[in-house]
Amino acid sequence: MASKAQISQYHDRGYFIVDDAVDAALLQELAAAADRVAARVRSGEVVDDPDGIHLGGEAVEPAFISGLVAPEFAEPAFAQYLASEPIARYLQSFLGDELRMGWVHLCCVQGQYVIGWHRDTGGQVKDGSYEEEMEILGRYRKHFMKWHMALVDDPCLWIVPGSQNRFRTDREHEALQGGSGEIPGATRIDLRKGQTIFWNGNSIHRGVMPEAMKRRSTLMGGMIDHRSDYDPGEKGDHRWLLADNIRPGLPARAQRYYDNWRSLAEPRMAAAPSA
Repeated sequence: MASKAQISQYHDRGYFIVDDAVDAALLQELAAAADRVAARVRSGEVVDDPDGIHLGGEAVEPAFISGLVAPEFAEPAFAQYLASEPIARYLQSFLGDELRMGWVHLCCVQGQYVIGWHRDTGGQVKDGSYEEEMEILGRYRKHFMKWHMALVDDPCLWIVPGSQNRFRTDREHEALQGGSGEIPGATRIDLRKGQTIFWNGNSIHRGVMPEAMKRRSTLMGGMIDHRSDYDPGEKGDHRWLLADNIRPGLPARAQRYYDNWRSLAEPRMAAAPSA
């Protein structure tokens, strides 16, 4: 489980970094599987479609791949990772014992990569009053935790420590509106291969790939406390997860995560029109 110091740092600064959230052998499997998955999407062998993962289609240059646990990719390592004991131990300290499936995505960018300053608050008010912003920060994804795990050294994430708990400054407001420029006190997160950062997406953050960096290969995961209310905006809430072939390929722990998610998501997704 997370230590008291890690829990304190997460609540104070919005993140903590660990070296032991993935087994060494699984890390090597994941790194190789990530390269194969990216190649399959790049060639069109597998199409990563939110409405349904399928074989054969148009070749594309992927930046993010979300359907990693789908059997069409034939890479069971990703589901094993999502259900792994090290991940469960860290999440338990923040979310409890009964989890709802979130996601595991692959960021596989080649070339330039810049995402401007933002908070992961979806369509929430971004220019509100103090009371409005603090209400959003106190409510949004309150029962949720996300993480990044580097499959190659990754210095791309920048975080403004502590910003998940407070109203924006004038400079931060300006950066959040335009997405660019520097913010005093921002910290670059330098992850080595195999390191994991657990972090609060309400923090002001950005993604910037250094010019000398050739590619980014990072797993981005999220999980939800199943005691919390269902949020239709939960990232990763894709129709492809409703396919009948998803659950049989998951490890037992991930099947429980999946069943929790599907029991809440299926009625709502079935009633909603496909995007």
